[in-house]
Amino acid sequence: MAEHGRLSGIQRHLESIYALQVPAAVGEYVIGDAQLQQLVEAGLVAPDLLDTHEQVLVLPEGDEVSLAVYLSDAVRSGLDAGGSLQDHCHATEGVSHFLLLVWSAGQGRPLRRLDLELQAEIDKASTVLLLEHGASGGRGRRDLLRRLFGSVNFAAHLEPHERERYREAHRLAARYADRLSDLLDDGV
Repeated sequence: MAEHGRLSGIQRHLESIYALQVPAAVGEYVIGDAQLQQLVEAGLVAPDLLDTHEQVLVLPEGDEVSLAVYLSDAVRSGLDAGGSLQDHCHATEGVSHFLLLVWSAGQGRPLRRLDLELQAEIDKASTVLLLEHGASGGRGRRDLLRRLFGSVNFAAHLEPHERERYREAHRLAARYADRLSDLLDDGV
C-alpha cells in the first residue's frame, strides 16, 4: 500500500530531525479497522478505541509485549490518496509514538504518557512547519499553526486526568511550535 511509503517517509523525516535511527519500520506494525475490531472482541483493548483514528497499542504477549500501530481505514485511504493535513497528523502521531516507544525501550529509558503526547504534538507541528517552509518559504506558517493549535476537541471518552494530559501536551507543543516558527522566520 502507498500509505506504507508515506509512513516510512514520516519515520525517516522524524529520524532525520532528531538524528536517530530506530531498528524497526513502522509500516510492519500497522493494523487497520478489522484487526482493531478483533483485538476489542478478544478483550485486549477497550471498545472506545473503535472511535479513534490512531492509536499505538502495547499488548501483552506472554512475558513480553507486542506493539501495533492502529491507523483507521479512513486515514489509510486518505494517505493512499495523497493525504489531508488531518491524515498526515494522525499518521505522524502514530509514527511519533512508535519511534519514542521503540527508542526508549532500546535505551532502557522510562517514559511517561505526557512524554508521548507532547512529543507527538511537537512532531506534528515540526513536520508540517518544515514541509510548508520548504514548499512556500513560510508564507502559510501562521495559518498552519492556527489549524493545528486553534480550537481543538478532545475525545469524549477521556477521563479528566487524561484530558488534562492531552491539554497540557497541546499547550506546551503550541508554545514550542510558535518558537520554531519564529526561528524559521529568522532563517535559523
